[in-house]
Amino acid sequence: MMRRLTRASLSLLLAATALAAAGCVSDGPPDQLVPQPQASKASAPLAGEALGERKRDLQRAHRDVTQFQATLASLRYRRERNGLVQFSQFLDAYLGVHLEPLLAGEWQSRHPELAALDANVRFAEAELLIQLKLQGRAEDAMDEISRRFRGREDMLVAYPKGKQTPLGAALKQLRERKWSG
Repeated sequence: MMRRLTRASLSLLLAATALAAAGCVSDGPPDQLVPQPQASKASAPLAGEALGERKRDLQRAHRDVTQFQATLASLRYRRERNGLVQFSQFLDAYLGVHLEPLLAGEWQSRHPELAALDANVRFAEAELLIQLKLQGRAEDAMDEISRRFRGREDMLVAYPKGKQTPLGAALKQLRERKWSG
C-alpha cells in the first residue's frame, strides 16, 4: 500500500511539474484566471471616501483632457506632423484605457455632486475628438451627453473653456463647432 501511495504521489508531482513548466512557456495565465474589470463596480453609486475619490478622478481627467487640447493646438500651430501623429496615438489609447471606463457609469451623471463635473469631462472629451478630426466619435459623445442629461439642459457647464453656459446651449455650440473643426 505504501508503495502505491508513493508512486501515486510521484505521478502527481510529475504531472504538476509538467503543468507548471507548460505555464512558464505560455504567454501568460489564461483569461479565466485574470480578473476582468466589472461594469457593475463602475455602475454602483458611491458615498463617503469612494465618492471623494471618484470626484478627484473626474477632476483629474478634466484637467488632463484640457491640457491635451492645449498640447494638440500647439502641435498644430507649430505644424509638427510627426509629433501630432504620435500624440494622437497616445490620446486614442488614453481615451480608451482611462477615460471611457471612468465615464462608463450611469450613476455619476445623475449624482448631485458629480453631474456637472461628469458633463464637463464629457464636453472636454467631445472637444478633443473634434480637434482630432474624429467627427463620428465626437457625434457619439454629443449624443451620449444629450441622452444622459435629457431634462437638465439648464444645468451650467464649463463650455466653451472659461465660460459657464447652460448645457443645452453648450451642446448646440459644440454641435456647430464639430463642422467648423
